Amino acid sequence: MKKTITLIALALSLTLVKAQTSTVTIDFETFTLSPNTAYSNTNSVAFSTSSVSFQYQWHTSFNYWSGGFSYTNKYDSAAIVTSTPGLYGVKPFKGYNNSNTYVIAQDKGIVNLSAPSTTVDGFYITNSTYAYKAIRHGDSFARKFGDTTGTGSGTTIAQGSYPDFFKVTVKGYKNGSLKTDSVPFYLADYRFSNNAQDYVISNWQWVNTTILGDVDSIKFYIYTSDNGSFGPNTPLFFGIDNFTVKYSTAGI
Repeated sequence: MKKTITLIALALSLTLVKAQTSTVTIDFETFTLSPNTAYSNTNSVAFSTSSVSFQYQWHTSFNYWSGGFSYTNKYDSAAIVTSTPGLYGVKPFKGYNNSNTYVIAQDKGIVNLSAPSTTVDGFYITNSTYAYKAIRHGDSFARKFGDTTGTGSGTTIAQGSYPDFFKVTVKGYKNGSLKTDSVPFYLADYRFSNNAQDYVISNWQWVNTTILGDVDSIKFYIYTSDNGSFGPNTPLFFGIDNFTVKYSTAGI
């Protein structure tokens, strides 16, 4: 009997060891930058930690950052459009908890995770200054959100009540297959019947992505209600910080 109990206890102990996990938060503060600059690589090389890689794309023909992510310490939170804004500012001015470095992300950016069993716990998100300005005030391409006359649709909806939105949806992948669940987050939402409830995110907000489960990559999709003949008019940029992942030690 004593031997049996000992074996059961040993089995339980091994099970607990296999179930252990470790959580890592990537706050981007260890990435080196000169003041008031952003990551740039004309060879489209991703930037990464030991197990997480953030895609980066550079358009060589037209010489501009065309996709993925860029970490930055550029600070620009001006709320009024007076000139063409930079791509790298966020509305809260600096990173989460007033940190020096954060990331600007574009539509369809991909984060790859190299660990065999990984869950993305979540990250902090906010509006880029570029998108915030366009949503709140409009610009040469985008219309001010809620602006009925700006839709050009001849709608009978009252001025200021057009049901606009700006949304990021996070999707998870494992071995190239799309996972069932996804995580939406509204960076701006004007769909309320009471206009006083309309909002544009101007601070850092936590997005919980644990529902995606075990993934080896995630992809960000941006959707807006302001679209024209050539696609979205709202600038498809947003900020992220404190990207947090959980690694399983099962099988080690």
